[in-house]
Amino acid sequence: MADISRRTFVGAAAAVGLGGLTWLTARSAGASSPPPPTARRAYVGGFTVGEYGLPGLPGIGVATVGADGVPRIDGYREGIENPSYLTLGPRGDLLYAVSQTDDGHVHAFRIGDDGWPEPVNAAPTRGVNPVHLAVHPDGRHLVTVNYDSATVAVHALAEDGSIGELTDLVEHEGSGPHPEEQAAPHPHMALFAPGGRDVVVPDKGNDHVYVYALDPDGGTLTERSRVLVAEGAGPRHAVFHPSGRHVYVSNELGSTVTVCEYDPREGALRVGASVSAAAPGADPRNAPSGVLVDPEGRFVYTADRGIDSLVSYAVADGGASLDLVEQEPVTTKGPGTRWPRDIALDPSGRYLYAANQAGQCVTAHRVADDGRIAPVGAPVPVASPSCVLLSAR
Repeated sequence: MADISRRTFVGAAAAVGLGGLTWLTARSAGASSPPPPTARRAYVGGFTVGEYGLPGLPGIGVATVGADGVPRIDGYREGIENPSYLTLGPRGDLLYAVSQTDDGHVHAFRIGDDGWPEPVNAAPTRGVNPVHLAVHPDGRHLVTVNYDSATVAVHALAEDGSIGELTDLVEHEGSGPHPEEQAAPHPHMALFAPGGRDVVVPDKGNDHVYVYALDPDGGTLTERSRVLVAEGAGPRHAVFHPSGRHVYVSNELGSTVTVCEYDPREGALRVGASVSAAAPGADPRNAPSGVLVDPEGRFVYTADRGIDSLVSYAVADGGASLDLVEQEPVTTKGPGTRWPRDIALDPSGRYLYAANQAGQCVTAHRVADDGRIAPVGAPVPVASPSCVLLSAR
């Protein structure tokens, strides 16, 4: 893809705007007049050195979200290697990105009024291949997980959002039964619990989900508990139900989503029932990635690589169980060619986005009142995307 300058970006963003676009209708009843998306902009992370022999993207993609819910790429923030995962600060004016490399780093950017991210600073994670990061709700600390060195890093954040000193580095131990994927621990995500005291870290390599308490002053982590999801499950990502009482864990190797009950007083998770993320007889290479819950806590969604679909579940029993609603292909292409690495949900709960790494595209999907998913518009070409981040700014 050709490099796009900031000047070109500003002009494109102004030209796209948010008006004058026609609605594309989902299949389900009651979807003929969908509300507009809440997000105004989207940021796309991915691999500048494309995996699997695929072309790489130039940097962090900056997009305008149209009134039809479809993002349009306006430009790329270059100068960062493999920004495979992104997150926003609590006010939405700061963007943080990992640099997924052997010499792992995290980067801070300030978002201007035009949506363009300007570099603030960067810092080493003291680990190999950071794959996920999360900012504490008060904006004072950044937690990053280093996949291949099996560590969880904490950095202090200054008032201006810049990344400060490393305040803690916790190492995981253990393994799982999978001979290749679980020969060592692999923490894959950091998720703050409601209130921000606890940090939940699923570890794909040793099949456990950890709960750490974060000291708000010193920036250190203290393990409160850990729980075994299931042997060979490979827990990858997690999300809290809006009630804060349940956590949904996507299991990359077990091709399931597990419901866990969360006890904030003890900082403990109790493993409950699991539901399949693939139909019976599906290719065992299927690998769930991201997992999300809608703002009202009615539906849970996950993306599945291999069968290349988005799966929606209805939340039942106050959040304690999930019932399958449907599986929807991320595109019309055949399975095994799209590889949806991560998903994002518009704050309105009406639009779902998939970063299809092998498919070299981002797809937008309309979510109906009954949780069913239908594509909106054509796939947006993006080289090797692995993350979509939505912003209302």
